[in-house]
Amino acid sequence: MKMKKFALVCAFLMMFGLTGCGSGQSSSAEASSAAAASSTESSSAQATSETPTLDAIKEKGVFTLMTATGFPPFEYLGSDGQPAGVDIDVGQMIADELGVEYEVLDMDFNLLVEALKSGKGDMIGAAMTVTAERAEQVDFTDTYATAGQVLLLPVDSEITDVEQLKSGEYTVTVQATTTGDIYAQEELGLTDLLQFKNAVECASALASGKADAAVLDNVAAASLVKTYDGQLKMLEEMVTQEDYALAVAKGHEDLVELANKVIAENKDAIAQSMTEHEAAASEE
Repeated sequence: MKMKKFALVCAFLMMFGLTGCGSGQSSSAEASSAAAASSTESSSAQATSETPTLDAIKEKGVFTLMTATGFPPFEYLGSDGQPAGVDIDVGQMIADELGVEYEVLDMDFNLLVEALKSGKGDMIGAAMTVTAERAEQVDFTDTYATAGQVLLLPVDSEITDVEQLKSGEYTVTVQATTTGDIYAQEELGLTDLLQFKNAVECASALASGKADAAVLDNVAAASLVKTYDGQLKMLEEMVTQEDYALAVAKGHEDLVELANKVIAENKDAIAQSMTEHEAAASEE
């Protein structure tokens, strides 16, 4: 008899769209549907927003910059063992503009573009030279620094001109996949290069007698001359002219626009960062 009354109560409640009898599965289903609808609405809002990339970064609460330390003063490991340098500072400026936390991922230079394309980070800040080939894979911000390739040599080297390297008599070291590497191969015709993952390792090879010359960015080379005081020298003549920019995944125009705004508004601060890190890197 009690079971019949229970069934009648449930039937009555169901007539009025009420729940309470049974296991509560209907409530869970409705909650799941509501959550799914909310997620869909959020995704839809981002899709129709004029700043979908910025919205996504703000939603996760973290801006992630990817870099490749070992290229002072742009990126190197500070006294605390953490990435430091001009690019790291510029990334912090962008994170501050977004109002989110800041994260830096350190990896090999030749992994950066693919890591960006796969979504492991939001931006590359690694003293990356703007080239037509790279522009096919990523979008670049405005230039924030200019540089060029020079020769870094042991202090007692008799090499006086880059043309001497074409003879093939010298062991030349470069940072792999950089414009210095490309220049040495395509312009100097060198195929048997001593490739390292960063400029610091190239300088170490010179100082230890494992290489005769390095083709490196002039700013990094000047910093390394200070670090290896009395062991290395740099030929002042630049063999290339290059523009450095931050790199963003294709289609993220809103992030490029925000980065350009930060670069334009902080030119003096970026120049000051360069000066400070040139001094700091030479002491590491």
